[in-house]
Amino acid sequence: MEKLKTGIKNLDGILSGGIPVYSLNIVSGSPGSGKTIFVQNIIFNSARNGLKSLYLTTISESQFKMVRHLQEFEFFSDDFLGDRFIYGDLGAVLRKQGTEKVLEYLTEMIKRHQPNILVIDSFKAIRDIFPDEKTFKAFVFDLAAALSIWEVTVFLVGEYEEKELTLLSEFAIADGIFHLYGQEEKRFQKRYLRILKMRGTNFEQGEHLFQINPAGIEVYPRIKPKGEELQYKVKPGKKGFGITGLDEMLNGGFREGTITLISGGTGTGKTALALKFLLDGAEKCENGLFLSFEEPVSQLIDNARQLGWETDKYLADGRLDIKFISPIELDVDKHAFEILDMVSSKKIDRLVIDSISSFESSVSDIQKYKDYLWAIAQQIKRRHITAIFTALNEDLFSPASVTKNQISLLADNIIILRYVEKNSSIKKVLGILKARGTNHDRDIREYEITPGGINVLGKLDKANMFI
Repeated sequence: MEKLKTGIKNLDGILSGGIPVYSLNIVSGSPGSGKTIFVQNIIFNSARNGLKSLYLTTISESQFKMVRHLQEFEFFSDDFLGDRFIYGDLGAVLRKQGTEKVLEYLTEMIKRHQPNILVIDSFKAIRDIFPDEKTFKAFVFDLAAALSIWEVTVFLVGEYEEKELTLLSEFAIADGIFHLYGQEEKRFQKRYLRILKMRGTNFEQGEHLFQINPAGIEVYPRIKPKGEELQYKVKPGKKGFGITGLDEMLNGGFREGTITLISGGTGTGKTALALKFLLDGAEKCENGLFLSFEEPVSQLIDNARQLGWETDKYLADGRLDIKFISPIELDVDKHAFEILDMVSSKKIDRLVIDSISSFESSVSDIQKYKDYLWAIAQQIKRRHITAIFTALNEDLFSPASVTKNQISLLADNIIILRYVEKNSSIKKVLGILKARGTNHDRDIREYEITPGGINVLGKLDKANMFI
């Protein structure tokens, strides 16, 4: 089936290659949801592929006013105006000649310009002019019959509420329905897109985040857990920290392609331990990516130097990459997709997310937070990437909890870091709660963080300390 490439970032992937040509599509949403920009982005991208579009408005908005708004976007080019972007005023026909002349006007414009794409914006305005539903319904079916003969791909834009999408007659003739809407989540005002219907092609269901920026529309596909059983092959090799005592406790390290959760209170060294994991990989010519949602890159590099670890040469040759994303700007809908994009494009062997607790603070729905983490974990395992997620445990001395919300269930391996009191001083101890497929040490051991790095010490002597 021939398809119209939208050219919008990630949208053609969601649509399995694009929108079927000659289909009739409705773009619905409330005022300000981005409907008009969405369609105009598609037709200007299509113009670059040599396609011609006929854009008819029903609100008598002047072409000059429309162009003035479009000039703000990179997809716009005035070279296409009058040639591949034909503008028409359907509103004047409606007001002066009545609804009965609409089909006649459309037929004349199609014959004259022979466009590949037809847009009517707003189609809802035409509905509101008809005297009753019966008359409008007859018009809709006559229009559908005419469109099938004209062989154009059609976009009808309208300010429809979601509850109208299953009730109004125009949606019965639609091959595709795009619904755009916005909602406030925590500190973000977000825009989402859902494809409710698309005859003749597979498409990714669910709500997809989209943003409007100077480039135009960018869509971030929904990251979701797969319903089917996860099928992946764990490689026989192991990956360690390069910390002798800890690697010995792990009997050589974690199995490749597994997820490890490092849980601990503030200041216990979760970040340092995770960074050392990547540095050990870099020494073995493996690519590592550290995603920090808490500490800036310069601070991480400086902290590494304080521990005697050199990062510059690995950052220079690309074996180590550190990205900082401000927790204020963290939007898990967008960044979850970008994380997976980065690990694929950079061919990452080892990944650290520091910390997944920051994800939780950006998501209003705890179930959504869990779904994202499960989906990311599944995708990482499918790519055979060995990953560490750090998580803040707010109970500094508790031996009992790993994380709240049962996030620990997604991990193949769990390391807990916590404090204990010993002889009127605070000590740090670690334990391996689980290490899938590995006969690991089950002792609780002290460790220290010194200018020479991280050292794992002896077994915890419970008799001499308060827990």
